[in-house]
Amino acid sequence: METISQQEDPRRANALLTEEVQRLSQEIEAARERFTQQNRLAGIGQITAGILHEIRNPVNFVNNFSRLALDLVAEMKEMLEKMRTESASEDLDELDELAGMVETNLTRIYENGSRAERIAQSMLDQTRDDNRQLAPTDLNQMLEEFTKLAYQGVRAHDREFNVSFTFDLDPNVGHVNLMPNEFVRVIINLINNACYAVNEKRKAPPNPDYVPRITVRSVRHEGGIEIKIRDNGVGIPDELVNKVFNAFFTTKPPGEGTGLGLSLSLKTIVETHKGQLSVTTEPGEFTEFIIELPINLE
Repeated sequence: METISQQEDPRRANALLTEEVQRLSQEIEAARERFTQQNRLAGIGQITAGILHEIRNPVNFVNNFSRLALDLVAEMKEMLEKMRTESASEDLDELDELAGMVETNLTRIYENGSRAERIAQSMLDQTRDDNRQLAPTDLNQMLEEFTKLAYQGVRAHDREFNVSFTFDLDPNVGHVNLMPNEFVRVIINLINNACYAVNEKRKAPPNPDYVPRITVRSVRHEGGIEIKIRDNGVGIPDELVNKVFNAFFTTKPPGEGTGLGLSLSLKTIVETHKGQLSVTTEPGEFTEFIIELPINLE
């Protein structure tokens, strides 16, 4: 009996250990899922602040040009009333000019109203868990709009921060099959990192000639689509470059980053969009993130 008992004890201990390992693995996976969700919510909060600032621009356009259009219409009515009593070619020419101005203003109202609508819809998409389908997406439009939104989100917390943007977007890129809500988060993460890098360099020992700059490029070539987001900030130290895509790794001070942004971006590009995400950098000079996407993503 003693021999059997001695044999059973290790087996029982091994079974208990296996159960404990499984439990810990489940807890780790649950913790990772919570961190992922928190990072997503943090991103939503980030662009919410940007939306509150950025959406004022198209709304102001709508309001201002609407009022101007109404004034022009009133002036046209006065001229039409005048034409009922006297016919003059000069009045007809002026009326034609006014009609053209009204048309131009209403066109700008439509463009900016549509932009406000896209911003609002994109924000709603970020809050939905079921919006995980690939869809033809105007990639250049997404790059420009969410770059500006991410910037406004950063600036909402630091009103002294400013950056010059350069957009070099290939019109041949067109519509690309993307999972929009996931890809938007990649853009926000990369722009947030770029803003942080140039802001850190701005706050370093005074350099009156330094102009924070972020360049966003897209190009369509035979092999696919390439996106580059480059900043002229502090760069990444050589010994840290290979770690930037690791989960929970961050160069930011405690409380300023979760260390999940780049790792989740890599997962989104590689697993969801079957592409590649890489980085090149020179400490003190620049950092450039490069996204490669296949053309025929289905």
